[in-house]
Amino acid sequence: MSQFLVFKGGKIVTPQGVRRADVLVDSKSGKVLRISSHILSKGARAINCAGLLLLPGAVDPHVHLRDPEDTSKEDFSTGTASALAGGVTTVIDMPCYRNPATTSLSAYNRKRAIAKKKCRCDYQIRFGASEKNQREAAKCGAHSLKIFLTDTNSELSCSYAAAARHFAAFPKEKPICIHAEDNARIAERKLRYFEHEKVRDKVAAQIACQKALKLAARAGKRRIHMCHLTTGKEVDMCRKHPNATYEINPAHLHLCIDDLVDLGFLGKVNPPLRDRTEMTRLWRKIGDDTMMASDHAPHLPGQKKFGASGLPGVGTLLPLMLQAVHARKITLPRLARICSYNAAQAFSLSSKGEIAEGKDADIVLVDLHKKWRISAKNRLSKCKWTPFEGTEVHGKIEEVYLRGKLAYDGKKVLAKKGAGKEVK
Repeated sequence: MSQFLVFKGGKIVTPQGVRRADVLVDSKSGKVLRISSHILSKGARAINCAGLLLLPGAVDPHVHLRDPEDTSKEDFSTGTASALAGGVTTVIDMPCYRNPATTSLSAYNRKRAIAKKKCRCDYQIRFGASEKNQREAAKCGAHSLKIFLTDTNSELSCSYAAAARHFAAFPKEKPICIHAEDNARIAERKLRYFEHEKVRDKVAAQIACQKALKLAARAGKRRIHMCHLTTGKEVDMCRKHPNATYEINPAHLHLCIDDLVDLGFLGKVNPPLRDRTEMTRLWRKIGDDTMMASDHAPHLPGQKKFGASGLPGVGTLLPLMLQAVHARKITLPRLARICSYNAAQAFSLSSKGEIAEGKDADIVLVDLHKKWRISAKNRLSKCKWTPFEGTEVHGKIEEVYLRGKLAYDGKKVLAKKGAGKEVK
């Protein structure tokens, strides 16, 4: 079988627009060789893409794949299988909270070794900030650092003073990713409220966001990335900071507190779902600088029943945003930008994020007119549930190619354990 593939007759989606073109790929090098209006398929295997869109593989910069922390609910193999089924070809895995916390070089390298054996899609591993590990974090070599400005019941938490020390020590050209919820505000409201979404209210998020951005500004030209923003005000704050990027979780665009009537304990997430008015504001704030990130945080249903926070989402990120295209909330070029290009630019993924000559041939074939229903069964996560069970979406992912090799055929994941590569 030829190592060369020609994707013929489809429409390529880029941040600049949509155009009909053929794409020549070398599956041995994994690269896109040529893009042209017509490429002869002689000596190459032709893939008929008539009626299909060619999207760049989505980049999810925020997943918790639980390996080696608690592999009963997810691991690198199942989590990256779910990613591929959802058109995500590159993920950035968040630090473990414990067993061990990814706050030391030994724990970080252990995670990397496990990922190398088990990941089915490409990946990076993020280092975790603790109260006192500024020196080790600065020298670990990771492309980005995660700071939790809220209590996680683990060493993976930082005070504002500790965060300031990390801002000063970690290489300024590398982004520090912030989970922004203010502990003092949360503790104060615990005295009066019991509902999760009221305890961790939007004011707690906005206070922490503002403080983090101020700390970054004081540290000079410090790269900072704000995770899972849930309010329009936080987006506005980020846009005023010259070195800030931000992400939005599709769950916060498609679910609100009204959905807790049906979801119950399954809908608990940090930061929580907001009211419908705030969800509408968040939609209106989406722009070319927005990044989509799933914050894939799977727990088993029994664990959710006893208070665990987090939603599975890596397998639904792109399908939900394709539905947004169908609903005319975003355009296809913006989809390519916010689901692929922006994250690749922000997190040193220079070979990812777009279908372009010389880039990795991470290509998702989509029939935008086909309808299907999301289910836990077809999303493949080990946790075996999704908050979007039964949701009908437009935009069927027909095939997913990872570096020029078929990784998902529309029904099953073909990429084996270890097929994924760490993006350095």
